[in-house]
Amino acid sequence: MVSNWKSKLIGAILLLWGVQLIWLFWHFHPEVQDLARRLGQRQVGGAIRQEDPFYAWARALSAVLPPDATYVFLDRDDSAKEIEVRYYLVPRRQLWLTPEVPAPFLFYTLHQEQAAFLLIREGDKPLGPGVQAALRSGALEPVDLPGPGRAYRVDHPRLRWGFYD
Repeated sequence: MVSNWKSKLIGAILLLWGVQLIWLFWHFHPEVQDLARRLGQRQVGGAIRQEDPFYAWARALSAVLPPDATYVFLDRDDSAKEIEVRYYLVPRRQLWLTPEVPAPFLFYTLHQEQAAFLLIREGDKPLGPGVQAALRSGALEPVDLPGPGRAYRVDHPRLRWGFYD
C-alpha cells in the first residue's frame, strides 16, 4: 500500500511537470520562432540592441554624421546614455552638456568647438532655454530621424555666441 501511494505521488509530480513544460513551450512559442530564425541567419548577438529604439536612432545618426564631425550631446548625467552614444558614433568627437544649458554657454560651445550637430536624447521632453534660443536664432536645422531623440544641424554663421545674459 505504501509503494502505491509513492508511485501516485511521483506520477502526479511528473504530470504537473509535463503540464508546466507544455505551458512554457506554448507561452514562449513566438520567441522560439524568432530565435530559430536568428540562429538560421546567424544574427544572434545583436538581437537585444536591434530592439532598442535608442540603438536604432544612434545607428541612423552614424549614417548622417560625417566621421570627422563634432557634435554636442544634451543629456542628463544620471542616465549614462552619453557613453552609449559615444560608443555608437566613434570616431566623431562628442561634447556633453545638460539639457538645461543656458543659451550663451550653448552658443559659445557650438561656435568655439565648431560643432556640426546638436543631439538631444530626450526628444519628447520640453526643450531647454539654450535650445529654444538657438531655434529662434535660426542656427539649428532639424534632421528628420525616427527615434527617441532629436538631431539638429548647426549653422555657424547664424550663431551669435557672445555672453549677453
